[in-house]
Amino acid sequence: MTHYWLAGACALLMTTAAHAQDLPKGYPADYADMISEARTEGSLLIYTNLSSSNLGPVIEAFNSAYPNIEVEMIEMGPSETFSRYQAETGTGVASADLIIANSIPDWIRAVDAGTLDDYASPERANLPEWSYPEAGLYTFSTDPMVTIYNKLTVPEALQVSSMQEYFANIVAHPEVFDSKVGTYDGRYAFGGSIGYAFAKYHGDAAWDWFEAAGPMTRPGGGAGGMIERTLTGELASSFFVSAPVVFSRMGAGMDQILGWTFPSDGTPVFLRGMGVTENAPHKAAARVFLDFVLSEAGQYAVADGNLTPYRPGVTPEGENTYSLDEVIAAIGDAEKLILIDYNREMVANFEAFNARWGAAFKM
Repeated sequence: MTHYWLAGACALLMTTAAHAQDLPKGYPADYADMISEARTEGSLLIYTNLSSSNLGPVIEAFNSAYPNIEVEMIEMGPSETFSRYQAETGTGVASADLIIANSIPDWIRAVDAGTLDDYASPERANLPEWSYPEAGLYTFSTDPMVTIYNKLTVPEALQVSSMQEYFANIVAHPEVFDSKVGTYDGRYAFGGSIGYAFAKYHGDAAWDWFEAAGPMTRPGGGAGGMIERTLTGELASSFFVSAPVVFSRMGAGMDQILGWTFPSDGTPVFLRGMGVTENAPHKAAARVFLDFVLSEAGQYAVADGNLTPYRPGVTPEGENTYSLDEVIAAIGDAEKLILIDYNREMVANFEAFNARWGAAFKM
């Protein structure tokens, strides 16, 4: 009898020890139950506008920590991640467990519609408050916008970091810049969110710059297209270009042709949203994945995917890899960050902004 009691006690101690080892440091004791449930679920599905090169390193790191949870991602447009989820759940079809996308208006509508699981992550205490602005809505990455130049066609003296000087140079040097400046189209959600935040930060001065330089600008296309057109010389420069895309193209002598800079008088930073869905079929697994992304290890994995981690203290290695802390250090002051946040006023005023932006850029 004693033998069986001792064997049972040893087994219980071993199980308890293994259970405790599952807990990330600083997490509540009952989090082990959620990990156990997540392992029982065994998988999760993510709808995202990220590519596999961006999200793949995060999934790989997550699977190193949780090898029994399979992660599937489906890449689509940022707005489609929400519309597909709504269409599927509206007809009773199992849909995404987690959404990662960079569409501010869609996130605001999702919050209002009750699309998100009201989950309070144990990582919140380690993160800036602006990174979880609504119940269940978190930030995957904080991606800055940069100005890029073709160094062969733009004189070094005109490769400035100040946006005030930049727009002045476009007007003063048409021989270099006229019809050779690119940017996102501000009439659409992504480009419009950047333009709206920039105009709110700089006020009337921003509209003066837009109206003066806008007619000499050729908006449209994504970051990859702007980079290619700038490299070939079709464009002399492009502004508000997604930095992670630029950084992923640098190397192999590319810096001999392509120059870039953070805007020194206000760098727009896009918050890429992330949230577990309310109707998630694998809710525990999705919550564990979200917590991992917000952890130190997860934020380093975000950097490995050429995106910008924002957790304080995370300093990824690599010549063309930046954390938000390093962006702040480069521009000199956190007050010079223009966080493109979840501004309901922006959504309400978007039609008026689009009309004014289109007029300024002659679109």
